[in-house]
Amino acid sequence: MFGKLKEKLKGWITKSKENIQEKVEEAKPKETKVPPKKTKIIEEEPKLKPEEQGTAIKIESEIEEEIPQEEIDKELEEEIKQAKDKSSVFKKIKSRFAYKIKEKEFEEIFDDLEMVLLENNVALEVVEDIKKILSERLIGKEMRQKELEEYIKQELKETLNEILIEPDNPLEAIKIKKSENEPFVILFFGINGTGKTTSIAKFTNLLKKNNLSVVLAAADTFRAASIEQIQIHADKLKVPLIKHDYGADPSAVGFDAIKYAEKHKTDVVLIDTAGRMHTKTNLLAEMEKICRVTNPDLKIFVAESIAGNDATEQAKTFNEIIEIDGSILSKADIDEKGGTILSVSHATQKPIFYLGTGQNYEDLEIFNKQKYIKDLGL
Repeated sequence: MFGKLKEKLKGWITKSKENIQEKVEEAKPKETKVPPKKTKIIEEEPKLKPEEQGTAIKIESEIEEEIPQEEIDKELEEEIKQAKDKSSVFKKIKSRFAYKIKEKEFEEIFDDLEMVLLENNVALEVVEDIKKILSERLIGKEMRQKELEEYIKQELKETLNEILIEPDNPLEAIKIKKSENEPFVILFFGINGTGKTTSIAKFTNLLKKNNLSVVLAAADTFRAASIEQIQIHADKLKVPLIKHDYGADPSAVGFDAIKYAEKHKTDVVLIDTAGRMHTKTNLLAEMEKICRVTNPDLKIFVAESIAGNDATEQAKTFNEIIEIDGSILSKADIDEKGGTILSVSHATQKPIFYLGTGQNYEDLEIFNKQKYIKDLGL
């Protein structure tokens, strides 16, 4: 994401160094020639006749008056001043190795950064928060000049690290509840076509690899062929599927799946809900009912990593209505921008749990924010 920014940052750093050097050169005092002191030359007095002695005394007095005390003091002050100037020059030369970022220069840096972020699907509100945090860390900060570029990049990394939320591993929470002999219930939400059902299948595969038993619930009784779709995954993964007819109450399907898990000592219940459009409030109200009936341990929102601001708005709406616990972002493997991950996490103030990275069941990886920041190219 930040490849172009790095080049612009290098250019800005170089320009800043040149400006500093010019200021140091201008600050150096110009070389001035100090006139030599007037000295009194004493020559051997010739023997004078009595009538010439008065004239000699008069000449000697005139010579002494050529170097008044005020002029000597003035020359002494000038020498002291030059010594101070020289010390000041050394301080200014020393300052070449340190630099303080001013507000104007920060704005210049951030103009480029803002464009990079917006072009890479980072929501405007996230960009504004990044700017606020960075300005507090950079403006007025003094550092060694050779470390300036690396320092700015490091502060940007820290800012992104602060905005992103490190997820807890859901597997750990599931194993804790297993020890209590209770099924762990997870509800999945998201609009149609985001890879929600496929993400559920991938997560089922992950659970089975960790020796956890699973039952699926086909609570999407609204979309045509949705039950058949999840049935195919259930058959391939060899897990039971609880389903009702189309048009049935989704809450009832979820309830029956939980009862099945309790009876058969199943570790995890994964409930697939209908892909509701986030703009339809009455359909989202149905999601609230499912939450009340099933009382899930986790509520996971699923969206496409390549959806940009649409995914961010969807996440915000679902979070406002049902308060999600985290997200799974599908198609992360073909997302060359990466800004949706940052935006969804910021918009919901909840972690990204997993990234879908391909078409196979194994292509689901837990989100690692340090790896994500590294992959951005900083």
